[in-house]
Amino acid sequence: MADLVRVDGLRELQAKLTSLGIEYGTKAAYNPVRNALNKAARVIRDSAKQKVRRKTGTLADNIIVTSKGKPDPNGLISSKVVVRSKAKAYKDNPRNRRTGKVGGSYKNYGPLFYARFLEFGTSRMQPYPFLRPAFEENKMALPQMIKNELADAIERSVAKLGR
Repeated sequence: MADLVRVDGLRELQAKLTSLGIEYGTKAAYNPVRNALNKAARVIRDSAKQKVRRKTGTLADNIIVTSKGKPDPNGLISSKVVVRSKAKAYKDNPRNRRTGKVGGSYKNYGPLFYARFLEFGTSRMQPYPFLRPAFEENKMALPQMIKNELADAIERSVAKLGR
């Protein structure tokens, strides 16, 4: 169900990134990678938002990019494009203070669970995929986008260290 994009040929960038991790702190070494992955994931997210069927726009508004804070035990960093199942908390503004909703969360958006039915269809409904076509449309450009973003981030970090 989940497709992975593997980017090969980054030995030079990986060596620079490793040296930055030693000089600049190991946590900082992951920031360029995370930023590059998030940039690629945002391209897929935006494409999926354009492709989704709209009635109220709630589903399109809740297609988001998530990423883990730290690498997993294998050293992998990931970013995912997902449909949020629960909306954000109420903001602190005069209207919400008046009604006593500040700090509470929106109702659990039951209708968002239907995203999987749209994507894959049911026994009585044709599928209207939006995530898979968004990925398929952009998958050829993603590795180059990640390479370019990584190279730019590393060069910026090297320049920052040089100052």
